[in-house]
Amino acid sequence: MSALLTHLTAVERLAAHVNALPSEFARALGEDLEYARFGAALPELPRFGGWIQGVDTWLARGHRPHFTELMAARSPVHFGLKAAELVSNGALIGVDAGLAWLAGYFTQLCVSRALEPVIQRLLTTQRQQGEPETTARARIEWTQSLFFMQDLHGSSLVGTPAVRAKLQIRKASSVKGIGRGFYELIRVASLDAFGQAPSKTEVDGWVRGLYMFSLALGSPLGRLRALPTGHLSTRELYRGDGFDVFATVDVGLERARELLTVLGGMIRRNSWTARSRGRFLELCPEGAPSQVVMTRLLQGPDSPIASGT
Repeated sequence: MSALLTHLTAVERLAAHVNALPSEFARALGEDLEYARFGAALPELPRFGGWIQGVDTWLARGHRPHFTELMAARSPVHFGLKAAELVSNGALIGVDAGLAWLAGYFTQLCVSRALEPVIQRLLTTQRQQGEPETTARARIEWTQSLFFMQDLHGSSLVGTPAVRAKLQIRKASSVKGIGRGFYELIRVASLDAFGQAPSKTEVDGWVRGLYMFSLALGSPLGRLRALPTGHLSTRELYRGDGFDVFATVDVGLERARELLTVLGGMIRRNSWTARSRGRFLELCPEGAPSQVVMTRLLQGPDSPIASGT
């Protein structure tokens, strides 16, 4: 949850500048922005499954459920490419809905990777004494999300009904789960990438949990999660010496546009050979954001990995 608002807002910024995207993705984002949010939210959705995890998420304890770990860290690119292959075949969901979902999924991946060096830097300078790293990361990412929202909207929107629209990942704003087609997309891609998949009951529970969370965050109760006022150290988590989260998100968005251009070509050609996937992986290496950052450092500035996502 800690970076969720950043990812969902980044998707909206992507949709606001569709002229820089392949036409099929531009059309899909115009028609199905909610599904783009769904794709961007997916790795964090397991945090909302059940009361205990929901409370931990509300309190920003930084817990990492099993399927969040799989989708965010083990094989996120493999998962996304398998989902793209399924979308290109058009068997499970509408093409535009699937393309929007893919745009959101790969946007969150690129933004996460762009921000990871900033997070790593802040963990070394801003982590409080005795604070677990997962809790420190959750605190930093949540603070950055609220400042990002404030930069764009003049307010973080937390504690107001307006924030609920930011968290809407279905066409209908309700407590229901997801349709069978989207579930099958997640199930098949998960089996291919991880060798296991969540049940539909689990995924429906994640979606309902996010919906309930959005109601709480958009109520007066949500003000408990608002930015503290007058704390310079809090603002330094967002914009400090040598880094700027707003500008870094834009770097992630530019990388997302590059990836979606390549992915759009693969979808049009229906090309999912090992060679095509290998070329994509040169631009977008497999692994968790922290692993990719370390690989870039080891490879040096002139390597394909260092200059890609």
